[in-house]
Amino acid sequence: MKIMPSLRLYFFISVVLLGSAMAIGFSFLSANYYIDGLDRGINSTMFELAKNTQLIHGQSKDFASFNIASSWQDTPDIIQQRFKTPPMEEGRLHKIKDQGLFFTIPKNIFFVVLHRTAEGEQRFVSKVILEKDIIEIAETNRPTNPLIWALLIAIFAVAVFSIFLFMIMQKVTKPVESLKDWAKSLNQETLKNAPPDFNYNELNILATLIQDSLLSAHQSLEREQRFLSYASHEIRTPIAVIRSNVDLLQRLNEKQPANDKQQLTLQRIQRAGLNLSNLTDTLLWLSRNEDIAIAPEPVDLSKIIHQACNDLGYLLDGKNVDVEIEAEQSSVNVVSVACQIVINNLIRNAYQHTQEGYVTIKQLGSCITIINTNVTEDNDQFSGKSVKSPIAFGHGYGLGLQLSEKIITHHNWQYSKHSSQGSYRATIDFENR
Repeated sequence: MKIMPSLRLYFFISVVLLGSAMAIGFSFLSANYYIDGLDRGINSTMFELAKNTQLIHGQSKDFASFNIASSWQDTPDIIQQRFKTPPMEEGRLHKIKDQGLFFTIPKNIFFVVLHRTAEGEQRFVSKVILEKDIIEIAETNRPTNPLIWALLIAIFAVAVFSIFLFMIMQKVTKPVESLKDWAKSLNQETLKNAPPDFNYNELNILATLIQDSLLSAHQSLEREQRFLSYASHEIRTPIAVIRSNVDLLQRLNEKQPANDKQQLTLQRIQRAGLNLSNLTDTLLWLSRNEDIAIAPEPVDLSKIIHQACNDLGYLLDGKNVDVEIEAEQSSVNVVSVACQIVINNLIRNAYQHTQEGYVTIKQLGSCITIINTNVTEDNDQFSGKSVKSPIAFGHGYGLGLQLSEKIITHHNWQYSKHSSQGSYRATIDFENR
């Protein structure tokens, strides 16, 4: 199952990461400025010592852990070992640290700088801080490492920032959650009620837009349903007139037989009237089914199957199709009209889409299975191209069948369809499970 991304979680993580990066970055920047400030202080002290210390050529002096020498050869040996070449740029502090990890305290630190006196004499000022001195300073003035403190402060700042961000998001997202719950609870009864106040103007505008859109869609649906109902009622009358007159003509033909052309025309009118009558019944049923509660009644499925096969037999005229019916008498409590519409449409679909082959209709209890098989399979059947025979289950299988599926869904009947190599199977169970 695909996990849908959460906008709230995405925003929270993004802001926390951004805040963390800024906090850590500024913490390290502060630590860097702190260390740079110490280096500048040491360099300033070295400059004052170089300017105010009088030296004899070839000698050096030690003052407060600083060494001042007039030549590079007079500097301490450890400085000469660590700095292979003497500093050439005046006033630039050179520093070497013996340090393992970035956040650990350095073991040894070496400083050296070149300054000149007012008379232009050079002075090499150096300072050595060994591990024992650093440990002594660390024990006297804890904490010493500013980087550790910077990291701890950054973590604390991120934690505080995350807590405040979470509180703000809770305050902001609560109305959004309320808007979502309100939108999910909308139905025909509550849709016309004024939307509640969601504290923020943007959310109130969005709620109004949602309500207006749903109201417009609901009104359009009601107009379509009313039109469908009215149109179906109005169409039934001319259909009844056509079918009754066709029956009258057939009885007259028994006394005075018509020629073959007239008889063929009469049969076409009869078939068209039957198809239109079935479609009208389906549309009328769908238009009123949500408003009228019809009680189920015992229905003999085998009787409906045989009657439907009888009425729709003309669809197999001129085709080499064998029909096999296996039905047993069984009574099922269903809405009779809905059951007849569904069975008629499924059988009509099977007859229409079988050009050469056989149709098998099996009924066992409340379950009906309709299988239509074409002997010569059409390779273009699922390609979307125009073919001689209509496309079967799954691809444009007729308005009647689509409407029947809506009826099936409304009554919670079990329905499935399957296609495989020219064979198409539809199964429906009229027992609610």
